Amino acid sequence: MDVYLFLIAISLVLFFCSFVLHHVNPTSLFTGLAILLFILSVGLIFFATLLNHFERFTFWLIVPIAIFFLILAVFWLFILVIMVFVNTRAVLKRERFSIGNLLPLFSLIGFVVLELILFLLQHYYGDVRFVKMMLVFIHSTISYIILLFSLYTFTAIYYKWMPTFKKIDYILILGSGLIKDQVTPLLAGRIDAGMQFFKKQKVKPTIIVCGGKGADENISEAEAMKKYIVENYESDLPIYLENQSTTTEENIQFAEKVVQEQDQRDLKKANVAIATSTYHLLRAGKLAQQLGIRAFGIGGKTKLYYIPTAFIREFIGYIVLKKRTNILIVSFLLLFAIISNLF
Repeated sequence: MDVYLFLIAISLVLFFCSFVLHHVNPTSLFTGLAILLFILSVGLIFFATLLNHFERFTFWLIVPIAIFFLILAVFWLFILVIMVFVNTRAVLKRERFSIGNLLPLFSLIGFVVLELILFLLQHYYGDVRFVKMMLVFIHSTISYIILLFSLYTFTAIYYKWMPTFKKIDYILILGSGLIKDQVTPLLAGRIDAGMQFFKKQKVKPTIIVCGGKGADENISEAEAMKKYIVENYESDLPIYLENQSTTTEENIQFAEKVVQEQDQRDLKKANVAIATSTYHLLRAGKLAQQLGIRAFGIGGKTKLYYIPTAFIREFIGYIVLKKRTNILIVSFLLLFAIISNLF
């Protein structure tokens, strides 16, 4: 009983932390961590209850799960290599050839080469103090990046499915490029997601389509997006055009100016939803949060094969976005490596 009470108390504390963090900053990785720990604590209570009342059933339930994770622990690198090669092949077959589309493959090759170098250093020069220090630093940095990526992934999933019960005042639909004057399938997915959300609202929000005119585009993204909405949904809708931006941050900044000009209203004090591709949601939400705008996320459909490539690019973008924090943490890891090899 004491164990149950302890687990329940931990769950309640984690639920309270999750609730507070969700309302303060839903895009924070600490929010994702608190929610993940809360889910794990509830899972522990569930399994403890099963074990206490249905011991035999719980045993047969745990065994296949344990076997699965054991296989994953032993063959994870082999599985990862196969998945990355299959995904890269699918992307190159369906999308244009570019360095960005090869990012998962390059990341994997870099990781494997680094691990091989570390193994050789450990084997031949493992007793050298400087080498030992560098091994500790590199391994701890790799562990930090893996942990960061795991938390980023979970928080991104949560942010996509995060519920909202507030009346939304504005829906920002972010651009992603055109083919001449036509929206791409990726951009259409963003618009469709925003419009489906719009149709569900009892009090209709104002739609803001965001995106300027590229060098190889005949019209601005905002104009093409409005045209798509008029042709596929309704012609008489409250739509504002933000047609100057070239980046996600500018999408949000210039949309704020549009709202000030059109409605004499501060977007920071409004309830905002951002419609973009699912893989892009969390970083867009973080950029909005940094600009003082707390936004609800609407994820547009993305082809499954394209998600790993795009998500890795977004994660790298997140590392750059939080470069000061990450540099500070990596510096602490270096200091730890130095101190640990002085004694």
